[in-house]
Amino acid sequence: MNIYFVIILLTVVYGILIFSLIKKESFKKMIYLSISILFLFLFLQVKIFDNLGYPVTLDFPDKFNILYVKKIDNQFIVLVENISNNSLPRLYKLKYSKKLEDILNEAMAGRSEGKRIIGVFDNNKADNPYGISIEHIKKVVPAK
Repeated sequence: MNIYFVIILLTVVYGILIFSLIKKESFKKMIYLSISILFLFLFLQVKIFDNLGYPVTLDFPDKFNILYVKKIDNQFIVLVENISNNSLPRLYKLKYSKKLEDILNEAMAGRSEGKRIIGVFDNNKADNPYGISIEHIKKVVPAK
């Protein structure tokens, strides 16, 4: 489903509902219904956009698992799973930098070797524009 089609469809339906209210209802009732329809459509639009799966440029979680990395043009698309709230994995879009490429390559190499790797977001790191670093977690095997 094309995102532009969804936006145009929601706008047309919203316009039709508002037009039908203007024709039939009293002014006070019309204002209440218009505001409630507006909030309904804003809510629907936010929920639809959240579920589309497009990469976002929002802030990273503090601790996360890097599941997959793809370099496209001058940016990285990173599939990240938030550790703190066990939410579904989310795609993030990051601008390219050599330091970030080294960090993400190290993380993917560690994952392919079977190591447990956790990404940590720290905004105080001056050498990395995103503040992302990788921690290797040792596996604890219980004694017999």
